Amino acid sequence: MKKKYFFFDIDGTLTLRDPITKESYVPESTRRTLKQLKEKGHFVSVATGRAHWMAMDVVNLIGIDNLVTDGGNGIVLGGELVELLPLDPEKAAALCTELTKDGRGVGVMLHDDNRLYFKDDNYAQQNPEFSSFMRYIVDENLDFAKEKIYKIFVSITEEEEEKYPILKTMPHMRYHPNNLMIEPADKYAGITRVMKFLNGDMADVVVFGDGWNDMDMFSKAPMSIAMGNSVDALKEIATFVTKGADDGGIEYACRHFGWI
Repeated sequence: MKKKYFFFDIDGTLTLRDPITKESYVPESTRRTLKQLKEKGHFVSVATGRAHWMAMDVVNLIGIDNLVTDGGNGIVLGGELVELLPLDPEKAAALCTELTKDGRGVGVMLHDDNRLYFKDDNYAQQNPEFSSFMRYIVDENLDFAKEKIYKIFVSITEEEEEKYPILKTMPHMRYHPNNLMIEPADKYAGITRVMKFLNGDMADVVVFGDGWNDMDMFSKAPMSIAMGNSVDALKEIATFVTKGADDGGIEYACRHFGWI
């Protein structure tokens, strides 16, 4: 069998959330399938929008040491971080400067960890709940133009977005009603760089996903597998729609195509 290069989204694809404990877990059929794929000599990787540091707990849970992180800007091979690219510096600085001057709470991630930096305490006052897992650091001398920025957090509602056309200059996702995250959104660009590192054939790439942030990856990959629990738009452009993540969907697809 020709070697394939598998790239899996995390939430809703590799992992599910226990409705009672709220903890993430990996279905046993998924664990079994990943093990068999490796034994068959295939390359297995995660492809996630999460920051590298945020993805590591899930990586330990799943047992995969190859990753595309930070929405395509980070690459981990064999457990080693080999590349982590920042956001476009000019666009990031311009966006942060404009929204900060307008009184918006703006936070930036400058390192591969949970520190979130601000020029003032507007964001902290507007979003105290995120301080439970992020370290808030106010630095009045923070110069957005001189920093490598990996992600930007903006305190803003969906209705207020229209007031700021500059937001359309960078990719962003909304995970909270009052917050917008400006972050890389091209997982496939990261996959392409991984394949160059490995000298692999792009024709042998297979991607699995379920959500909106997988759309770009699915539109470019030669083969894409949408979970049964995927958003409809992803199913429409997928090569194949498998069963749900909670119904052995990854194993079902891999058996269907004879990969295991």
